[in-house]
Amino acid sequence: MKKLVFIPMVCIGLVLAACAAGTAPGAGEIIVNQSGGAGALVRECGDREYVARTSDYIIEGLVEKVESKWNQDKTQIFTYTDLSIEKYVKGAPFQQKKLKIVTPGGTVGEISQWVEDQPIFHQGKHVRVYFTEANGGFTIVCAQFGVEDLDSPSSAAKPGT
Repeated sequence: MKKLVFIPMVCIGLVLAACAAGTAPGAGEIIVNQSGGAGALVRECGDREYVARTSDYIIEGLVEKVESKWNQDKTQIFTYTDLSIEKYVKGAPFQQKKLKIVTPGGTVGEISQWVEDQPIFHQGKHVRVYFTEANGGFTIVCAQFGVEDLDSPSSAAKPGT
């Protein structure tokens, strides 16, 4: 039987602080962290035009690998998603053709940790990710609202396409 660990929204700031900072374009691996905090902007984040306008980058790509791991202290689980960039909808292209997206939560062995409002990625899916650059790092705009499944029939006519 799996254990489920729940982290309230107030802890997201602490979780995000533990995530690795993003790197500048052309400076090695590009890491995009989950923004959290979508609950504060539910009305705005539900508006696709707002999400697109707020984003510095909108990319489309293929989820190549999804892996959850414990942090060094074994107090948090993070999911690491490798995304192969196929198209830039907005923003200047990076030298690298891949992104690593880090989101809090996931399953390691028999233990699952769930964090509210996180996007969930599935290997083999095509997605569109809306993210912004701030303080030398990258974060997804509006938590789960900043990721779209392009393989879904309902994603046919989204903003930014």
